[in-house]
Amino acid sequence: MGRKQQPLTGATEIERFAMRLRGLRAQRGMTIRQLAGRAGYAHSTLSKAEAGRELPSWEVVESFVQACDDDPAAWRSAWAAASVPPDEQPEPAPDDPPARRALLARLTPRARWALALLTAVVLLSVAGTVAWSVSTTRGVPPSANRPQTDKPQSAAMSSASQPVATPTKWRALSETHPVPGVPADAMDPIRSGCGSPDVVDRVITLDDVAVRLPDGADFGRLRLRHQPACTASWALVLGPHSPQRAVHIVAYRPSDAVSAPSVYRGKYSSSYGNMLMTTHGCVYVEAFVETPQGRGPTARTRCA
Repeated sequence: MGRKQQPLTGATEIERFAMRLRGLRAQRGMTIRQLAGRAGYAHSTLSKAEAGRELPSWEVVESFVQACDDDPAAWRSAWAAASVPPDEQPEPAPDDPPARRALLARLTPRARWALALLTAVVLLSVAGTVAWSVSTTRGVPPSANRPQTDKPQSAAMSSASQPVATPTKWRALSETHPVPGVPADAMDPIRSGCGSPDVVDRVITLDDVAVRLPDGADFGRLRLRHQPACTASWALVLGPHSPQRAVHIVAYRPSDAVSAPSVYRGKYSSSYGNMLMTTHGCVYVEAFVETPQGRGPTARTRCA
């Protein structure tokens, strides 16, 4: 019989990440040994990943999540956040005191959304969101096959089929510190909860276009992703990323001329950009690949 796991308090990012791994395996009803048979790693390696004492490698996490039939793309940002040393992690926003964070951690998802709605009303009445100067790049491994979400679907917005006037000048937004349950412009869609593992099945693809390299060769696909519950959209780029290929991604909202740019260089097979809210108007995304040979053509989705 295996040794009983020690309970975790979620005091650190690594512990919180380990708790998510435990929860995912529990949802699938698998033991560590059953998971090891599917993941291709020793049960001791997977047990160590759930222990919460040190962060497992991304290769272990990717295999763990795939063996649980979940989408590794939705876990990449959380893993990256946990890999940042505690003394280098950004300070919480001034209006997000420890007591509030502790309360959010104890609330059920439905209660968090109710609190989030109340918080959003207060925020809108006194101030905008807090801009946060952090990295606007992130890469993710291949997404799991999700037939219901990978096919472009019609947006439930009248603006989707209307001509869109392109502003002559855009206001680029810096990445906004994510507040779970309170989605806002320029947030990371995964860390904000809009594209996290528990809701990824509800994320839909509104458009899907080709992305090409500077020489015209096919690179992959650009997808306009949308989460109806968050009323937010963002870009997902699928293709053979590498350190020699910079993937530039920008989300645009023409109604108020705002954009959310990002760029990624890495070895993963997909990357995503920051999101924009669709409550103020339709959103479209663009992407192009820059290599030592030059800049590829810009791929653009429809505005939806």
